[in-house]
Amino acid sequence: MKNLKMLTLVAGMAVAGLASIGAITASATTLEVGGVTKNASVTIEASLQAGTSSVVTDTTHSSVETCTGSTFKGSTASPFTGATVTAPLSTLTFTGCSHTTTVIRSGTLHFAWTSGTNASVSSSGTEITTISTLFGASCVDKTGSGTTIGTLTGVNSGQAILHINAVVSKGICGSAIWTATYVITSPSGLGVVS
Repeated sequence: MKNLKMLTLVAGMAVAGLASIGAITASATTLEVGGVTKNASVTIEASLQAGTSSVVTDTTHSSVETCTGSTFKGSTASPFTGATVTAPLSTLTFTGCSHTTTVIRSGTLHFAWTSGTNASVSSSGTEITTISTLFGASCVDKTGSGTTIGTLTGVNSGQAILHINAVVSKGICGSAIWTATYVITSPSGLGVVS
């Protein structure tokens, strides 16, 4: 009986030890600005990198939609530290597009720390309608509950870069590949830390 109690105690300690190791290795995500972590809302503004376009292609890489201008703006929402930090977008625009493009819902960005000051970025709730200028067909691009759209290369000073490389749903039109490069114009020195 004494050995059984000892074995139970050791097993309990082992489980507790493994649980604490899991807690140690789990990483949280927090935004920082200029190397200072932020436990408050951060407003993020971005525009397409100069000389680049937002391009949507079908899965055979034939161009479906090209826009020469795009911007977004959003502020992070509480909690400001967690598995992800979310930023509901108040503005999402596309201009200079090869087809009529209308943003129905701006959606929300989700940042999850990966390494250094970098993060993976996903989107949820975004809906954009594209009407073909050739055929008049209408397709709706959507991001679901958390579509991975790319990566943020964070910085301690200067401008962070959001690299978009995503497969998005086009509803009845199938799927499409969206590529774009956004420069974070504000705040300067945006990074993500664990």
